[in-house]
Parts: sequence; structure tokens; C-alpha cells
Amino acid sequence: MSHTVEAEPPGERRSVRRAARRARLGRQRLLVLGGLALVALVVVVVIMLTAGGSGGGDGLQRPGEPPIGYLREPMGGRKYRVTAWTLGGAASVRAALKEKAVDEIDFDWYHSQPDGSVLAQNEDLDLVAEAADAEVNVFATVVNSPRFGAAFSADTVSAILQTQKTRRRHVRALVRLVLEKGYDGIDLDWEEMHADDRDRLSLFVEELAAALHKRGRFLSIAVFPKTSEPGSWSAQQVMDYARLGAVVDQFKIMLYAYSGPWSDPGPQAPFEWVDEVLRFAGREVPPEKIYMGIPFFGYSWRAGTARAMTAREVAALPQAFLSNAARDEGSGELILKFTDDYGVAHHAYVQDRAAVQAKLKHLREKHPDIAGISIWAMGQEGPRFWEVIRTDL
Repeated sequence: MSHTVEAEPPGERRSVRRAARRARLGRQRLLVLGGLALVALVVVVVIMLTAGGSGGGDGLQRPGEPPIGYLREPMGGRKYRVTAWTLGGAASVRAALKEKAVDEIDFDWYHSQPDGSVLAQNEDLDLVAEAADAEVNVFATVVNSPRFGAAFSADTVSAILQTQKTRRRHVRALVRLVLEKGYDGIDLDWEEMHADDRDRLSLFVEELAAALHKRGRFLSIAVFPKTSEPGSWSAQQVMDYARLGAVVDQFKIMLYAYSGPWSDPGPQAPFEWVDEVLRFAGREVPPEKIYMGIPFFGYSWRAGTARAMTAREVAALPQAFLSNAARDEGSGELILKFTDDYGVAHHAYVQDRAAVQAKLKHLREKHPDIAGISIWAMGQEGPRFWEVIRTDL
């Protein structure tokens, strides 16, 4: 079948050609603008990747979801990162933020439950937001105690680790926690576990790390100090330094409690012991992931027992109780011997500003390659502690 096509007037043909040319140029401009936008996006991503700080594991130096998405570099030109645990004392958190003395705050409010759920107690998400607004990393510390003030429960951990199903249930709960509440990651502080959970613990940490990394979040772990594998008692033996250290982003060694109610009076962290632990850890774990625990507390032995004494409590002691103070050369800690108002004799090894300075000096001189320090705990500090942390690292 044939069709008859009527010829268009010359003016109409020119109009059609101009419209076609405008449409073609429009498409070309869109392609150019689209290409420029793609290049700009790539540049932004590259900048954020390279500026992301010292994130470990799986190359997590990349943009993530709020609040930061990377492990930030030390503030104020410090060489070492500073992380600190808190039970929620707002005044201490704000003082440390004002001094720019911390790069990460670990909020110790979350309790693993045997059924794989997580119980939150004393939670203050406004304080978390305040820390995040100050551009420090914020982590949710999760412990294996059923509730605030209760003892660590090895059986809770065993129940969670028992099967793939129970492990996955808790992994999902922890990932949901960080995503819903705006944390950069999980700080796993499971203590006093059964030694025979060693392999299951490592498997769980591997699975948790993979799940968090997939969502742009991080995993920190607090570990007991030891100088060999597998260690001397169950709390040490359950922790496989090499296997755990291979997948976590931060490996925080609780380098304190060398002395306590189980021992004669003595320091929390003698330098010789600290060196042995950190040398061993450095052979098992990449040094750039390792954090040296710093205590803001000590112990006072009296009447056959010992109780913790914070640096804040030391600063509040009557001057008469400090008149016979001495300094332990092997740890830098303050030694006090006094009789209190009730006639009870005390023999204490505690922290003051000079003790903290001595520990930081030892770190700088002996362990230049590790990532930084982890402080237990905010709220226990004495006067000008945050100033020392800012200036001496």
C-alpha cells in the first residue's frame, strides 16, 4: 500500500530542524553534567576514604552511616588515640570533650541476655548525641552481666555461643542496636568466661565483625592481659589473641588489676608486667589495633580486705591522710598509709596526676607503635586528669 506525503513548507522544516538540534544539545549537556557529577562523587568518596583515620579490619576507612563512619584520628595533634569507658556521668564526659582529651567514648549500658536479646539500662541517648556532635566516636559497650551492678555471667555467654542459631540471634540484636541508636560500633566487654568456650567465642566475634563491617560499623573488644597462650586461668584462656585480633578493629587490653583483694598490697599496673603483656600482644595482634588500659583507680587494703579507691576519692582525702605518701617507682603509683577516723589502718596503691603522667611517659618511651590507651573509667578521674591526657600523648 502506498502513502502520499505532503511536502512541508520551508519555514516549518527549519523549525523542526532547530527543535531537533536543541533536543540533541540538551541530551549532550545532560551527559556532560552527569559525567561531572560522577567524577565529583568519586573525588568526595576518595577524600573521605583517605581522611577516615586508623580504622582496622576489612578496610573500613570509608564513609559510613551517622555519626562518623570511621575511626577518627587523635585530636589536637596527639600521637595516640584515647578511648574511655563511661557508665554515664555527664559532667566527666563533658569535661573530657571540652578538653579534647578523648577520641572515642564507650557507653557501658548494655547487657547481653541468655536468649540473645540486649537489655539497656541507664541509657542516655542525648549524651551519646552530645558526644557525637563533638565529633568523637561513640561505641555501645555490651557486657555479659544480666543487669547493672550484677556479676559477669559465664553461663550467659555459653548460652549465646551454643549454636549457630543462638549466635546469629545475638549478632542481629547487636547490629540492630548500633543502627537504631546511632553508634559507630560495638565494644564487646565479656569477662570471666568459661575456657572451653574459646573456639566458640572466636567464631562469634568473627561473625559479629563481618556483620558490623557489612553495615559500615566497627567492633572493639576488651581482653584480659596475659603473657602467653592460652594463659593461666579461664578468663585468659577463653581469649585467643591472634584469632580475635585478626578481625576486630580495636583490641583493648585491660592492663590493670595486677593487684587487688586477691593479693598483698601492690600496684595496678607495674611497668615490667605492662611491657611483658604488650610485647606478647604485639606478636599476636597488629600493634596498630592494640590499646593499653589505663586505670583511674587503685585499691586500699584494710582489715584483711581491699576495696577500690578512685582517683577522685584520693583527691578528696583529708590532707593529713596524704602526709606520709610515697611513690612506687615500678608503676608510678601513689602509696598511702594512714589511719582513718574510725581507727582503721589503710595501705593503698592509687592513681593521681603524677601516676597518670608516669604511665603515659612509659607508653611513649617503650611502646610507640600501638594505637593508644583505653581508660577505665570516666567519672573516676582526679583534678586536671583530662589536661594531662591531652598534653602528654
